Amino acid sequence: MSDPLPSFRTLAEQTAYAAVLADLAGRDRGNEAVMIFREPTDPDAAVVADAMIRAGKVSDELYDRLLAAADRLYAPPPVTRAVAFDAFGTLVHIGRKRHPFERLIRRARDRAEALPSPMVQPIGLADYAAALELPHPDDELAMLDEELATIARYPDTLDALWRIREQGVRIAVASNLALPYAAPLKALLGDLVDIWHFSFDAGAIKPERAFYAGLTARLECEASELLMVGDTWNDDIVGAVEAGLRARWVDRGGRASHARRFISVRELGDAYPDRRRAPQMTELELFRSGIDANLDYLHTQRWALEAVRLRQTLTNAPDAKKTAATRALNDHYDTRDQPEASRAALMRDAIATIALRKHA
Repeated sequence: MSDPLPSFRTLAEQTAYAAVLADLAGRDRGNEAVMIFREPTDPDAAVVADAMIRAGKVSDELYDRLLAAADRLYAPPPVTRAVAFDAFGTLVHIGRKRHPFERLIRRARDRAEALPSPMVQPIGLADYAAALELPHPDDELAMLDEELATIARYPDTLDALWRIREQGVRIAVASNLALPYAAPLKALLGDLVDIWHFSFDAGAIKPERAFYAGLTARLECEASELLMVGDTWNDDIVGAVEAGLRARWVDRGGRASHARRFISVRELGDAYPDRRRAPQMTELELFRSGIDANLDYLHTQRWALEAVRLRQTLTNAPDAKKTAATRALNDHYDTRDQPEASRAALMRDAIATIALRKHA
């Protein structure tokens, strides 16, 4: 089997991928497992597929998560009530990085290890130096001023935020950063942000669950209703998925590895709505999109064909089986106004069709 746009970084990764595919194909619900592993557009599936490839094997826990992602294909698309963006590397960048806090930590590492990180407490650079029992940090303060002066938005930032706001969806900035970096960030993004959720205020740092729990609480939404967008795989994607959020990975350089590329975007405008444009969509996503766009019609057609079959079965059934055949027909009539009852069957048909074509 060959995959579209393969992007394995090493021969070992490609070998591990093939081993995982072979394992999945031999398991229960093999077609679904293989399809979701091959095209992991669900963020949890992408995280699972990436972990499987790195480990070169399939654990039972990861397999259960992969099948749960397959089941989500049969459900209506999730509602997005809020989008949370990482800050640096996602919305803004620093033109001249000098790392003044890290410089202080290197000068007093033992003392720094005994104190809370400046990322989880609201403390300025000078006060942090004092807490480390260092002299007044004139050089580091100059470095900090240089960094703050060179913070700038990416070209697509404002347009992406405006488009989300126009759809009535709340916007959060959820970032690991120290206190001095918050003010210039707020000055650049202004009124486009509803909630600022910084690690130094939250007392927790991504990818910790406490960070994301505080974020959903402040946004007053369920974790599944929140889309996290960021450029750091472990903090912004794995951490968000483990906390129950959905996620999109910002990969501005287009260097995403095989599994990661399915939930990656190169431009912020493609991150929300939580789908990709038609030319970027996988075959399975296109099937899903077509099913959702025509679900009422497809359900009516599928329902009518099944009704014809059940009526024929009833007509031909011997007397001893007519009661059961009548009950089956009546049960089918109860599903006439339930289009969601056909979604799972239609997706299973789509998966089987794609699987057959890929094996041909």
